[in-house]
Amino acid sequence: MARVFKRKDAWWIDYFFEGRRHRQKIGAKRTAEDALAQVRAKMAAGEFVSPGRRMEAAQKAVTFATFVAHDFRPWSETEHAPSHCRRMKSIINKHLLPCFGSMLLTQITTKDVADYKAARLRSKLGSGKKRRPVSSATVNRELCCLKVILKKAAEWGSIDDSPAASVKTSKETPKRGRLLEREEVARLLEEMPDHLQALVACAVLAGLRRSELFHLKWKDVDFSAGELRVVSSTEHPTKNRETRQIPMNAALTEAIRRHPRRLDSPYVFCNKEGKPYDNIRKSLLKAAGRAGIQDGIGLHALRHAFCSHAMMAGADPRTVQKWMGHQDLRTTLRYAHVSAGHEKAAIQLLSYNTWHQGGTSVG
Repeated sequence: MARVFKRKDAWWIDYFFEGRRHRQKIGAKRTAEDALAQVRAKMAAGEFVSPGRRMEAAQKAVTFATFVAHDFRPWSETEHAPSHCRRMKSIINKHLLPCFGSMLLTQITTKDVADYKAARLRSKLGSGKKRRPVSSATVNRELCCLKVILKKAAEWGSIDDSPAASVKTSKETPKRGRLLEREEVARLLEEMPDHLQALVACAVLAGLRRSELFHLKWKDVDFSAGELRVVSSTEHPTKNRETRQIPMNAALTEAIRRHPRRLDSPYVFCNKEGKPYDNIRKSLLKAAGRAGIQDGIGLHALRHAFCSHAMMAGADPRTVQKWMGHQDLRTTLRYAHVSAGHEKAAIQLLSYNTWHQGGTSVG
């Protein structure tokens, strides 16, 4: 049953949908008749949404910017490491908010997300002759950030489903980072200033991350047990928020024992004020230049060197994974570069008894 009727000074439409009776106040008779005709047409086409559902949708109608500010960021700050939050904040502010900020979450479609990805892959960085395309890796990081935001919006009931779920990331060409050979690491350690030698030793002999190096405390250096404790604290959580122990060899133990200790600071590596270092890049680059390492290196390259040389020395990959603090073994294997010299030496170990001696033939 569907009808138009008048009550007091206004016209109403009356109809049944999904087993429920619906009445809507419209106004003028002609407007009510038109509204009822539209209801019937949409019912026939299977496109009709009841007033109750429209009200639910209106209650969920928040903009992307509002959801990020009021819901996503507070959650992210409790669940993610500070460095990860900073990276996500940069992506959101520079790229996602200008594109999606004013849109209602319910308005964002899969095509909108796909168009954003395509537009970013076509965009350029720099100016003049130095302009270069944005890399697939950069766009993938942005797309992953958008995916997790919309996934949380769906989990928390702001939208029914994430429109980004079916948009795939682009294939990336993995960069094979430069591996420092043993001789280069030794020369680098010799060229580092005295107050930074132990810090670099912790990177190449224990694989600590940058933030882990800068916030290492003396209480976490256990000379009696011969190990370093990389502690995940509330103020300075590790990347996977787990504490781990790394054994110290004789070289690392000696380097830390020689390192001067400030009695007014709990940190092993600190500046003149007793506070953790903020950056040692300039000192590292100067030392690398004096050591004949021309490509330039950072602390992350030293961590990679630890991973690679530990595995080339025969350490079990699972053990190296534990030392590195990786959740996935594939990450450890991807970081573990192998030197050309090691590959050539390893292939020489391959032998089939005495087949290659004395002109023995096969066939």
